[in-house]
Amino acid sequence: MAAIKHLLEAPHGGNAADAAEFNLVPPSLGERGLRAVFSAFSASVFQLWCPLTVIGRERLPKPPFLLCSNHCSHMDSAVLMTGSGLPFNHCAMLAAKDYFFENKKRKGFLPRLMNLIPTERRASRHAIAEVLRISQQFIRDGDRCLIMYPEGTRSVTGELQSIKKGAAMIAFELGIPIVPVHIDGTFRAWPKGVIFARPTRLTMRVGAPIIPADFLDKTQAEGQNDRQTYAKMTDELALRLRQLATEQTNVR
Repeated sequence: MAAIKHLLEAPHGGNAADAAEFNLVPPSLGERGLRAVFSAFSASVFQLWCPLTVIGRERLPKPPFLLCSNHCSHMDSAVLMTGSGLPFNHCAMLAAKDYFFENKKRKGFLPRLMNLIPTERRASRHAIAEVLRISQQFIRDGDRCLIMYPEGTRSVTGELQSIKKGAAMIAFELGIPIVPVHIDGTFRAWPKGVIFARPTRLTMRVGAPIIPADFLDKTQAEGQNDRQTYAKMTDELALRLRQLATEQTNVR
């Protein structure tokens, strides 16, 4: 993966997608107002309609960090933003480019409201480097978090799907912790295909952070490369997400 690091450090070539550059422009007064309204609306929903309990918030490390959660509903992003305790404009989500940036109904509004960073489902090295570049610029002020769903798409069963290596690669290359999170209730409240959310109690359970440096030291000692480091971090993330899901099941 040395090529990825080289591309990340290289001067910007001016060929980035307009949607990507769009996220780096400071929000206008109107956009800041919309985000404030969205934040207040979410807080109301998670107090009155779908009460949200956050367990383990004290495990969140000092920002920046990467929140990685199971994904069953469009509510999940608002849950993670609210549960993180950070202002909404300090959170950015890595989102599928084809779904959010190439759809006429979504591309003009949601990317700016939610600080979306476009990702390709089958990314080239240059596309990966661009995602890393944008993410790096977003978190450079420190008090920021990235949100990513390592399954790659919403679950249609409510069960955890296989975990992809993208989250491990991003955390490793940016040098930020991965925080595993399990969300319970959003699948019952607002699954894929349902128009309106149903009143449901929600739980956000935060796990212990995964520190890339711990894996770097170990894999270097074993003579392994970055790709093997990504694999080990991905396996650890999958294990912790399953453990959090089991903890949640045991308390129902």
